[in-house]
Amino acid sequence: MKSLLCEIAQWRVPVAKSKQHVEFWEEHLAYQRNHRAKFHYLRSRVLKKNESERPDEEVWMWIDEYENQEAIDRMLKTIRDDPELSKIMVCPLHLFVPGSMKTELWTEHFRVD
Repeated sequence: MKSLLCEIAQWRVPVAKSKQHVEFWEEHLAYQRNHRAKFHYLRSRVLKKNESERPDEEVWMWIDEYENQEAIDRMLKTIRDDPELSKIMVCPLHLFVPGSMKTELWTEHFRVD
């Protein structure tokens, strides 16, 4: 049995700020693609829910997968120690619905044959 750590975050964005939010993520993800050695996750995704219970808001989430706790610790240390990266990794909280951001760390267990 092998496990995988998944950091899951979910938040809401007012539809009026959607374009700015998408532009932030396009820039953010391009930076990650161009500086892959700085990022210690195995896989990262940003998702938008197709329908929201609130028509004036969108629901977004990211899922980052890490091999183990040491990989998460390396990522946190890199963010802390790299001035450029620490600026890039700041979530655009000014675009979020206040109080809507929540994060969790899950352990996924699966069998590798």
